[in-house]
Amino acid sequence: MIKNTYFILIVTGFPIYLFTKCIYPQAYVEKKTRHRFGEMHLGFDYRSSLGGSTRFLDTQGQIQELGLEPSGEPRFIIGGTHFWGHADFYVAIPFLFNQYKKANQTILHTPNVETGFKFYPWRIEHGKIRPFLGVVWTPFLYEQDNGNLSFGDGPNLNHTSFPLIGGLTYRNRQHFFNLGISWNYSNAQDYYISRTEQVEINTPPFQVSLSYGFLFDTTIRAEKEWESGETQRKTLKLAERGGLNDFYLSTGFSSAFWLGNSTYNQEKRPYLTKFTASIALEFGLGYHFHKWDMNLSLNYRGMSSSNSAYGAEQDIRRRAYGLEVTKNFWDYNGFVPFFGAIVSSENLRFREDFENQDTFDVSQNRTSLGFTFGWDIRPNRIQTWLIRSNLRLYPRLMLNVDGQRSISFSNLEANFVQLVIYPERIFSKKLRRIDETK
Repeated sequence: MIKNTYFILIVTGFPIYLFTKCIYPQAYVEKKTRHRFGEMHLGFDYRSSLGGSTRFLDTQGQIQELGLEPSGEPRFIIGGTHFWGHADFYVAIPFLFNQYKKANQTILHTPNVETGFKFYPWRIEHGKIRPFLGVVWTPFLYEQDNGNLSFGDGPNLNHTSFPLIGGLTYRNRQHFFNLGISWNYSNAQDYYISRTEQVEINTPPFQVSLSYGFLFDTTIRAEKEWESGETQRKTLKLAERGGLNDFYLSTGFSSAFWLGNSTYNQEKRPYLTKFTASIALEFGLGYHFHKWDMNLSLNYRGMSSSNSAYGAEQDIRRRAYGLEVTKNFWDYNGFVPFFGAIVSSENLRFREDFENQDTFDVSQNRTSLGFTFGWDIRPNRIQTWLIRSNLRLYPRLMLNVDGQRSISFSNLEANFVQLVIYPERIFSKKLRRIDETK
């Protein structure tokens, strides 16, 4: 996890910063325009849990209760404010997961990769404290290993929840600080404390966090030409010549949340839970059709996850090569939503080891259909690069393992900060030729 976070910081944050040569703190306060619609932010926070309880089997096989200790972890945060300081979309990625020992139990409990939305009734402004409310989408991780059992490695409980969040934000120019609290109202969960004994545990209902973020604007430099009419003139000229039909490159990190029920585990391994969320680096090559405002792209995502409990260890791996088509439907001040579909060539693999013996190693190539929704932050149609967010849903992606039962690969991919670059617009002479014909 630590290595993944550093890699995300370098690959995602640094290129974005290179494209941002100027900082325009809270430019939307002066006036509301499409080029002041949003700002990006990079930062870190520290989060700690409060409350919760569990149960375990002692050396005599009796069930005992145990209170959970507070836990904490640092996180890397990347996101963007939207709607002129009234909303914030972000992804928070933990650096590491802390575990502790208590009553011969080794316990880990923490939310995993968090995707969140904050709403500000009063917009974020320099020198002012602003309250926020919102909701987060997160898979909560819980694992309890029992030293009293021969195969005492407990299951990785990975239940998806939607905690409510609230807090305060203070901004000082391009720096902003957040103090927040989240409430997981669905913290009661069923958990196997042995292969046959299931009990109810209560994961921590509250999380508190303190964060710092650095804000920067990526679009305001184009505002002057837009307001003078120069952007529209260039757009029309280039469109007439077909100069806005361009190839593009894209990259970003997707969080894959595994969905659905695996019939094999339900029947043979009921004490195993769903697979934990994965982080996948996505690469894409696409083509933009200006007249129809559509995109056709080829992309690749590779993701994996694992699960283990009481002597059973499972690993899944997915390699997806997708052909995706999306259509932009409207433009709200540079906020451009799109819908579409994706056909993927899939390589799925499942491996299992039980009590140190190999039981399964199954792989399959297949074709699957998914659905795409997202939006671009696109202040104008001639930008050399933009920021894209998307969600992909694969509702029925299964791998048969023994002729009758299957492992679910169904998932929801969330990629909220994707960099899209148009190399032709950067290196060609098309825009310069337009300038020469003024």
